[in-house]
Amino acid sequence: MGRQARATWIGDDGLAAVTLHLESGGLQVSGERRARLPRAALTQVQATDGVVSFVAQGDTYRFRLGAAASAWAAALTTPPPTLAEKLGVAAGRTIAVHGELPVAELEDALAEATRVPPFEAELVVVVVRDQHELASLPVWFRECGVAAPVWVVHGKGRLTTAPGDTAVRSALRESGWRDTKVSAIADTWSATRFHPAKAS
Repeated sequence: MGRQARATWIGDDGLAAVTLHLESGGLQVSGERRARLPRAALTQVQATDGVVSFVAQGDTYRFRLGAAASAWAAALTTPPPTLAEKLGVAAGRTIAVHGELPVAELEDALAEATRVPPFEAELVVVVVRDQHELASLPVWFRECGVAAPVWVVHGKGRLTTAPGDTAVRSALRESGWRDTKVSAIADTWSATRFHPAKAS
């Protein structure tokens, strides 16, 4: 979901009120001034007296963040988690996969995990490409004895025909599953993690 904060951009031509939004791909600045800076382009990151400064694409940037400056400097210099880390898929972890994985990045993220049947898995990854697949999920969970957390990979944005996060949450919450986390997968794919309902 990224890190966000309000800040003051300190430039050669004066001050500007901005909002910083840091995602895995880079830093986006909005407000009275705007910029999009790839994370890989940020160098010489420092925090001094409440101001974060860095060099990007040949220009020096300075943002007053107060007490949050040190934490932001650390975030700007820390590599973003891999998709495998975001999904909680460590090497050797047992997983089950249901449906065709839509992008190579997801294939790579799951490559080191051990594939097992759904009822044995520590984590289940399910892909839904249409409403029929989504509607049949609760039945599939019951039939396969799924008791582990499930990542449901679904559509994101306007350019996809797959069900989105709202439809997925509605369908699974009705069946007693609880959504606990979201992870971006690709431009038109995201994933929501669900846990089975606790036995009463």
